[in-house]
Parts: sequence; C-alpha cells; structure tokens
Amino acid sequence: MAGYVCFGALGFVLLFLLSTASGVEVKNLKNITDHLQNTYGVNGQYALGINVLDTYCTSDDQLDQNFLSQDEAGQVHDGMNSEERIYNGEELVGAKPKPFGDKGYNIHSEYLLLRGSDPSPMQNLLNKRKNGCTVFFTLNSPCVNTCSTPDGPHSIISALDMFKNHDGPKAFVFNRIWHYDRGSPLWENNILKIEERIPVYRCNNSGCVRCVTNKVVNTLCVGQKFFFPFSFFFEK
Repeated sequence: MAGYVCFGALGFVLLFLLSTASGVEVKNLKNITDHLQNTYGVNGQYALGINVLDTYCTSDDQLDQNFLSQDEAGQVHDGMNSEERIYNGEELVGAKPKPFGDKGYNIHSEYLLLRGSDPSPMQNLLNKRKNGCTVFFTLNSPCVNTCSTPDGPHSIISALDMFKNHDGPKAFVFNRIWHYDRGSPLWENNILKIEERIPVYRCNNSGCVRCVTNKVVNTLCVGQKFFFPFSFFFEK
C-alpha cells in the first residue's frame, strides 16, 4: 500500500472542453483545482473532496471570498496531520496517507475519504448538498496496485458509485500519474472504470484534460513509461 511517485515534468499541451456525464459544463475546474492545491496542499500525497454551490462549477468567473470560507486552511492541515489523518469540514474533506502496521505501509488518502468509514467522509459531504458541485481531487492518480483496480481488497472503484446518485456537476481529478503506473494498460482500463461512475480529468499548471471521450482514453492521462533517479521519488 506504500509506493513512490516522481516529481518529473508533466507534458500537458492541450486544454479540453470540460463537461460532466449529464452535460453540465464544469467550466471552472481549473480555478477550483488551483485553489485546492494552493490553499490546502501539503508535501507528499493528499486527497480532497468538496461539495459547494453548483454555480462555482457552471460559471467560469473567478472564485469569490465565500468559496470554502468555512474550511480554513490551518484547520484542514491540522486534521490531515492528526492521528486519523482526516479532516471533516463543512464543504470540504481531506486526508493524507495513514501509517498502518509496523512494516511501513500506508492506508491511502483516497481510501480514507471514500471507504475509510461507513458512511465515508465523502458520502457524508455529498449528503449535505444533493445538487452541489462536487470535485474529488487527488494529487497522484490512484494506484493500480491498491486503489484503482476494481476487484482489489482496497479498491476505491465501487465506492465511486456514490457519485452516480449525485445530481450536481461532478469531477474526479488527479494532477500526476503515479510513477509505476505510467503507460500501464491496467491504469488505462481503470480510468474507464472510474469514468463509468464520475467524469475523470487530469489538471496541472497547463490546464485540464478530459480523460475519456467516446470510451477512448486520452494518452495524456495514461502517460508513457520512463524512469527517474531514486532521489526524485516521494512516498505515496
């Protein structure tokens, strides 16, 4: 359940039209993901989920001072650095990997938010606003070995069914492709499994890319195999 990802350069060159499966455009996804990373981001892997007024997704205006104003950055970081590694807020939930056992394993941040309890932190957040704009953001793509393979014991795929019943605009977003999954046919297949439940995007400084169009996975979301010196890796 532990792993490493690279800090290497990300090769985005295109910004695609963003839209949910229901046809409602997520016009502001880049602004939203930038705000999440700049305000709540921490060193190493983390995941965040939000459920806000749908107008934040359907308008491409700049975010106002009320966006996530009830979830102060210091409180979010305190929760993510607590023993449980989870923050449960008004419009935002967040998690960092949680150490497990004495062999250096981690319970992954995506698992903590989507499956870590019953109901999960993300399910509780969705229940607060049935028609809100919800974005699930993870810094690194959910790994094939643990999180994103549908039949795995620690898979998050079935938990993503919660988004099928959410009526508002929605997106599953990752910033980096986990190093060991770059170019993997298994990761490509798992992207399709996520897309069946919630639209998938990859966002970085160059923009946001819709990962699946007409059941074809964009290569920018899969990447190509390459290797970096060990010093470029950090623990997921």
